Amino acid sequence: MSYSRRELNKKKSRKSILRASRKLFSAQGYDETMIEEIALKAEVSKATVYNYFPNKESLLTGIVDEVLDRVEELLDSDFVECTDSLQRLRRVLEEFVLASADYPILSRRIAWLNSDENSPLFGTRQETNEILKNLVLASQEEGLLRPDAKADDMVDALMGIYLIALFQWEDFGKNNIQALKDKLKRLFDATMSFYLSDPQED
Repeated sequence: MSYSRRELNKKKSRKSILRASRKLFSAQGYDETMIEEIALKAEVSKATVYNYFPNKESLLTGIVDEVLDRVEELLDSDFVECTDSLQRLRRVLEEFVLASADYPILSRRIAWLNSDENSPLFGTRQETNEILKNLVLASQEEGLLRPDAKADDMVDALMGIYLIALFQWEDFGKNNIQALKDKLKRLFDATMSFYLSDPQED
């Protein structure tokens, strides 16, 4: 897909605003960060920020949407390195966890907000659950996960893994990416072993 120069500039401005928001929210706190500061760091006008994001909560939604977009791109790429839907499921969960590890304090706030049905971010939680559920159902169709197990229960278990990593792992967000991946794989394998149709080999 080709974009006009105007469209490319708009995409660049939006990305700059979200990047500045992530850094400032993480460094000095969401409540303490002003829109003027975001505009200054993103090198755009305050009016430009409001043009894309009418309030600070919409910035949080935009940050989550970027992660969801990356996951959708992974799904569209068919995961060349993955041979089945269960591997894709683990890879998607890994993407969610690693994205949060870049900004752990901010990610904890987002996780708290998107669990609240009255929050504008609640829709992003539903989108995340839907992505995981589709992969769970695909894994069941491929005979990898027990057909009698409820997909929603497995999604809850997967979200539990994410929240454990986010809130309980002391080394979360400390840039040891491979160690984080290894730890996540062990927890994923242990959790999903209950739902496997047959023992799976790595």
